[in-house]
Amino acid sequence: MPGRTSSSKILLVLLITPHTIHPYAILKSVKRKPLIILFILPILLLSTQPVLSAPPVQETIAPSIFIQSPREGQALQGLELLDGRVRGDGFTQGKIAFSYAGLPDPTWFFIADILPGEEGGAQTSFKVEWDTTQITDGNYDMRVVAEYNDGAAIFELIPNLRIRNHSPVETATPAPVSEDSLADQIPTSTIEPTPANTPTPLPPNPAEVQSGDLYQVLRISGIAVVVLFIVGGIYWQIKNRDRR
Repeated sequence: MPGRTSSSKILLVLLITPHTIHPYAILKSVKRKPLIILFILPILLLSTQPVLSAPPVQETIAPSIFIQSPREGQALQGLELLDGRVRGDGFTQGKIAFSYAGLPDPTWFFIADILPGEEGGAQTSFKVEWDTTQITDGNYDMRVVAEYNDGAAIFELIPNLRIRNHSPVETATPAPVSEDSLADQIPTSTIEPTPANTPTPLPPNPAEVQSGDLYQVLRISGIAVVVLFIVGGIYWQIKNRDRR
C-alpha cells in the first residue's frame, strides 16, 4: 500500500508544519491523488484569507459644562473672571448670559461668546472678564450654553449671584470649587430643545459597506467554496467508480 502511506505522510506534514505551504508544492507531490487535493485546497484558501478586523472604536466624550468660577451665591464686585470649560465632540459655539434671579421666564442678557479652542479636541476652555460695575446691584443668574454640530444644546446655570459694587456684602463669598471635588456629582447640564432651523444629521447610508459585512461575505464565500469542493469530490469519486 505505497499510495496510502505517501498520502498519510503528506497529510501529517500539513498538520505539523507551522508555516504556510505553497499550493504548487502540494499539487506536485499529490498528482495521483486528486481527491486529496479537493479537500486540501479549500482549507488552504480559508487559512490564507486576510482577517479583517473592525476599526478601533474611538472613545467619545459626552457633552458637559464645568464652571470653575463664579459659584452659586457668590458675591461679585468689579471685574470678575468667568472661568470654565466645555466638553464634548462636535462643539461649535457657546454663549454666556445673565438674567435677574428668580424669574419664571427670564430674559437673558449677553455677556460673551465661546468659540472652539485652537487646540482642538473635545475640550474648550474659556476665561472671560465680566465688568459687573455696568450692572445695578442685585441678585442675578448666569447661564452658559453650548451647542454641538448634531443639533444638541446643553446649558449650565449658576444661580443667585450677588452683585455688590455699591452695597455691603452680607456674608463671606464661597470659595471656588475645584473640578476634582465635583467628579462624583451628577452633572446639572440639561438638554435644551433643538431649534427648528437646526440641520438634522444625515441618515446612515444603506449602500455603505462596513468591514464587518465584508468579513461576513468572505466567510460565507469560503464556506461555499468548501461545500463546492466537497460536492465536486464526491461527484468525481462516484463517476470514477462508474467508469471502473
